[in-house]
Amino acid sequence: MRTVRPSNLIGAFLLTLCCASGVVAAQQTQTVNGIIVNFGIVPAEVALQADGHADAHPANPPHGSQHLLITLDDEKTHQRIADAEVLVEVTDPRGHVQAKPMLHTQSRGLADYSELFLFSWSGDYSIRAIVKRTPPLQSFTAKFMVHHEI
Repeated sequence: MRTVRPSNLIGAFLLTLCCASGVVAAQQTQTVNGIIVNFGIVPAEVALQADGHADAHPANPPHGSQHLLITLDDEKTHQRIADAEVLVEVTDPRGHVQAKPMLHTQSRGLADYSELFLFSWSGDYSIRAIVKRTPPLQSFTAKFMVHHEI
């Protein structure tokens, strides 16, 4: 029998919202230093329909805004990590970098980190998540790529 991780449920929920609205979403996962990093992206308008995110972000985001979501889970225990500070840097296809600290948000009672970023061009975007945890826990960086079409 296969168990479903809560982090996968959040990704599936956001992906379901996108499919229902005809919008393409991206979700990627990688493990770094024993932490499972889940990264998701959907248009801001879609994400603002989810519990825990509508209150954290502006009701009318700028045109072209994308909602980036990071969840962190311990690889061994699969427990959600809610005590990190996450900074995300988005590099667009023209080399412009946007950097923002992610907000501490939640969906369905599970902690996550999210923020809105402008995706103004078609092409490949490089996403770098810098995760810092209180010592003695390690800090680390996770990198993702997203192909965006306007």
